[in-house]
Amino acid sequence: MRPGRNRTQPTLVGAMSERSLGGHMLSGGERPSKAFGEDRVCRQAGCTTKLSKYNNGKYCFQHEPMAVPRTRGKKIA
Repeated sequence: MRPGRNRTQPTLVGAMSERSLGGHMLSGGERPSKAFGEDRVCRQAGCTTKLSKYNNGKYCFQHEPMAVPRTRGKKIA
């Protein structure tokens, strides 16, 4: 465990046959997901694919321009 973290160890509750772990609820999940508008369609001419409101792109998967990842000195096979 890193210094500065205030975490408690999980505790066992119950008899051997009814054993379970006790814990703490996670927090911080109250923020809503980002949304980018509904009823959006892929911008590729002739494509009618509806984009998810959680997809911030302008194109569907089939028409999204290829992005080459940064490899930081590693060789791409």
